[in-house]
Amino acid sequence: MSEGEFLRLGLGLAATVGIYAVVRRSRAWAARSPVWSAWLAARVHYALAGLVLSFTAPLAVRQTLAGSADLAGVFLAGIAGLAVGCSFDLRLLKRWTRTQVWLEIAHGIAFALVVWLLAQVFFHLVGSHWAGPRRTAVLWALCGLALGSWMRRRVEDAGKGKGAGWMPSLGPISGIFLAGLGLMQIRAGSFAVRQPFAFPQVIVVEGVVGAVLWCVVLGALVGLVVDLATREVRRGHLYFLVAAGLLLGCGMALALGLEPLWVGLVAGGWLINATVRRLDILRTLERGQGLVRTVLPGAVGWSMGALVVVGGLDWAFAGLILAILLLGVPVVRFGVWHGAGRVFDRAAVRRTGIEPRHLLELDDLALVIALGLAAVLPADQGAALLAAVLVGQRLMHLAALWAAFRLGSLAGAEAGVSR
Repeated sequence: MSEGEFLRLGLGLAATVGIYAVVRRSRAWAARSPVWSAWLAARVHYALAGLVLSFTAPLAVRQTLAGSADLAGVFLAGIAGLAVGCSFDLRLLKRWTRTQVWLEIAHGIAFALVVWLLAQVFFHLVGSHWAGPRRTAVLWALCGLALGSWMRRRVEDAGKGKGAGWMPSLGPISGIFLAGLGLMQIRAGSFAVRQPFAFPQVIVVEGVVGAVLWCVVLGALVGLVVDLATREVRRGHLYFLVAAGLLLGCGMALALGLEPLWVGLVAGGWLINATVRRLDILRTLERGQGLVRTVLPGAVGWSMGALVVVGGLDWAFAGLILAILLLGVPVVRFGVWHGAGRVFDRAAVRRTGIEPRHLLELDDLALVIALGLAAVLPADQGAALLAAVLVGQRLMHLAALWAAFRLGSLAGAEAGVSR
């Protein structure tokens, strides 16, 4: 490295230390400012630190750390898929009502229509270089990103007072399916599977249908291995074995051109319905969310900076993503759940526990999907996607805090009047 590169790296490290020093000193303000407290809890400063380091790191260092960023992306995709798969607990499906199922279906269809409409306007404005199968694949992935942003809701076990799991929802599952469908179409390829005791001995897997089947097979194997490996293990070691199994399975999936999100989803569904340590697995995943909330913003910031250095930023594509998140998401959610749901069955919607602030939140799964999609898009569009999802998630969270504050103030005023 030259003297200028050393100086730039030193300035980047000093800026990163300065970011953490400011955050550490400002924790005292968190008790007086709900907005700042939410900002610190979201750990956005990790994204800022990753962005600064990627801008200032020399090319050799950036290439060396690119492998670590890819490993982090595989882990995050696997753990996000596993968490969503663990929400598909057959014991909790009985809590679904017919109205809720129809609202979930309407929610998905409305999202697909809104994303398609906004994307068609964008494609018409930017020109014809998006034509062809790639446009369809990107549309699938964007629909999955929007659907996957639906917040998972935790349900309680009234009998024991312990967490019974996450309420099953078609939104995150459909989001992962559509996002994986688009990502595998963009990463189109084939691989061979050898069968020493069968005929033919070599099977060439190509196409989406074959990839889906092998994702199910690989995910089921990962779930089975993790289930067997964690049966006689102390609770404190569970997360390490789950993470190791996911890294192995999802790394194999990525090497074969399969989708790690799908592998994690199938593994989670298998694990939560087959394991004898269901509550221990759920508690372990909940405690491990702190690690995910630390690694995810840092990986997003680093990847965004690396992509900006390579190709710049596509502002038009960033505008499309922000329009989907800031306009499409609130309109569809409030229209379906707060509008149609209350018209057709107000009691069923009330039993789901969905509040207006929940309709404005974006789950971290949207960032995980964006991280995977940014890796297969051109550099300028990938950087725009990550920037737009990160900014959109923070703006929606601030809107949710404002809505909760306003509704709390109105509830307090009404209570005072009633007295």
